[in-house]
Amino acid sequence: MEVDCQRAVDVATAAFENHGISPSDAELTAETLVSADARGKHSHGLLRLPRFVRGIEHGNVDPDGTIEVVAERGGAVTLSGGSRLGPVVASEAAVTAMDRADEFGVGAVGVHDTNHLGMLGYYTDRIRSEGYVGVAITNTEPAMPPYGGAEPILGTNPIAVGLPTDPPFNLDMSTSAIARGTVLHRKERGETLPEAVALDAEGEPTTDPTVALEGTILPFGGAKGSGLAIAVEVLAGGLVGAAMGTDVTGTYHTGDPCTKGDFLLALDPSAFGRPDFASEASAFLRELKASERASDVDEIRLPGERSVARDRNRDVVELEDDRWHEIRTLAGLA
Repeated sequence: MEVDCQRAVDVATAAFENHGISPSDAELTAETLVSADARGKHSHGLLRLPRFVRGIEHGNVDPDGTIEVVAERGGAVTLSGGSRLGPVVASEAAVTAMDRADEFGVGAVGVHDTNHLGMLGYYTDRIRSEGYVGVAITNTEPAMPPYGGAEPILGTNPIAVGLPTDPPFNLDMSTSAIARGTVLHRKERGETLPEAVALDAEGEPTTDPTVALEGTILPFGGAKGSGLAIAVEVLAGGLVGAAMGTDVTGTYHTGDPCTKGDFLLALDPSAFGRPDFASEASAFLRELKASERASDVDEIRLPGERSVARDRNRDVVELEDDRWHEIRTLAGLA
């Protein structure tokens, strides 16, 4: 069904407020989730709201938690999120990164004691829209083996990169062959998975999303995806004072305390002596888009180009009837 975007934000906000979240935190988190749905990233949209609520009900989200600086030197900052909702903490981290980039040219912000932040590219899009280069990584609870392994030790560990260009460039990708949220979304819709993206609990290939969630998801590109996932695990986990590997909990099973970490970068191009960076990079991206296409391709699209446009021009979001009813119920409206 189609739901008016503002109506979706209002009802999701009410659902969070109905579970003890402040109006400002509730609205910000609702906006983050609806933005993901508007962009077609349903795996990180309102599908996630009931899981956020379970985290609140289990006491793993502190509505009154304090976000504070626990370490800093120049452009480098570590924040404790005070166990507030992940989108609230990540938004504060993005603002802090941009503030430090204004002063030092580079803002590097690590975060621990937070919760699932939703769609990672939401934050790099905010940063790039303000004229900075944005980079964000986060680790998640184990879902993926290292290359050659069969035991889930690594998270799906997404990476996002945003450039202040026109056309927009906002890469948002997991280091797994398929995002766990997408597996969850396909399970909810009764759909199967592509071949060669997941293993069952015995290490055998599966296309059943329910079985995959009990087993492991594979790295994309074999050793390459595995290597990136390990790097993210250490940088978004260990470097910022959060957990790594099998010690990470609470991003999927939100009844458990969340121990993962985030790492966000904001880079001011002028600090690198490149005041014309945005226009030059934009010209290059337009050249890429205008280059010769393969015979079966209608348009060369940049990472995030279509999803950013969808969000900017959104009027309605597509939601499943049962999902909308559940959210209305959590808001006390059904």
